Amino acid sequence: MENNGLRDIISIVMLLWSKRKRLIINVFIGGLLSIIVAYSIPKEYTSTVVLAPEFSSGMSMSGSISSLASMAGIDLGSGSEDALYPELYPQIVSSVPFLCELLETEVAAKYKRDTINVTLYEYIKEYQRDPWWISIIGAPGKMIQKMKNNLSVDSVLPSVKNNNYILSRRQQLVMRSLNEKIGVNVDKGTSVITLSVTMQDPHVAAKMTQVVSDKLQEYIKDYRTAKAKSDYEQTERIFSESQSKYLKAKQAYAEYYDKHQNITKMQYQIEMDRLQNEQEVAFNVYNQLAQQLEITRSKLLESTPVVVVVEPPILPYKASSPKKMMMGLLYVFLAFFGTAFWIILKDRIIDK
Repeated sequence: MENNGLRDIISIVMLLWSKRKRLIINVFIGGLLSIIVAYSIPKEYTSTVVLAPEFSSGMSMSGSISSLASMAGIDLGSGSEDALYPELYPQIVSSVPFLCELLETEVAAKYKRDTINVTLYEYIKEYQRDPWWISIIGAPGKMIQKMKNNLSVDSVLPSVKNNNYILSRRQQLVMRSLNEKIGVNVDKGTSVITLSVTMQDPHVAAKMTQVVSDKLQEYIKDYRTAKAKSDYEQTERIFSESQSKYLKAKQAYAEYYDKHQNITKMQYQIEMDRLQNEQEVAFNVYNQLAQQLEITRSKLLESTPVVVVVEPPILPYKASSPKKMMMGLLYVFLAFFGTAFWIILKDRIIDK
């Protein structure tokens, strides 16, 4: 059995050696095709930023603030569990509202020999280059789409500003293309976020990486501070009202005292005591709300997350794709083994 297997291997090797000329020609053609394809695909550049956000399962107050709250008779509670996990960040970045905001960004890109200033939506829609075979295949569709565009205005901005997100088919294609160009990777162990943006222009890639990073940090901050911010704004409004009431009560007591300070009648004394009591009550409420306002302000500051930029985005000078070496090896590999398989198949089955 072993001898039969060895003889089969030797016969296959001899068969391929006898057809070596065809193998060499096909491998050469495969390598030539890889060069043509690699240089027909537009270069793309990838910029990356690494973020390390503050992440905790709950929001807890420090001891000094909790003590101050207890003295003021205010129960702040032990905090609530944070529902925004780092694993949700990729879904946030790929959401329609997030992508629509990105498409409004102004970018400066090189087109031919000029620098153009357009929105990201216009850049992806009008100035992205395709391989020549896609341009040929999609030429009829582009002509039809161009005729439709002349009859209707195709813009993302009105839909975004009205919060309707009613997008045309072309707008959805642009949004899908942008979503594919953004990469979000979250390390489950350390919660470190790696954001990357790939574009045909390195300057656009670097700028959009920074924009995506800033918007994601802003979203995290708004989410984590929403409850504390609402509490602070409500407390500030009530504090302003109590301050106004206290000042009015103080003014009323001062005016009445100045007019009747030398009068000893009981009815005037009773009215003065009433005004003084109202002033004291208004001051107590005002003083307690002033303490609560400071507590809610401290809580707002503590709930604001800190996002550390471990590695800022830089301008990429080396193209991330196409990978010409890998593509060449793949084409040569497929050409060699495809030809060898066909030679063996033809010799062992078809010819017999």
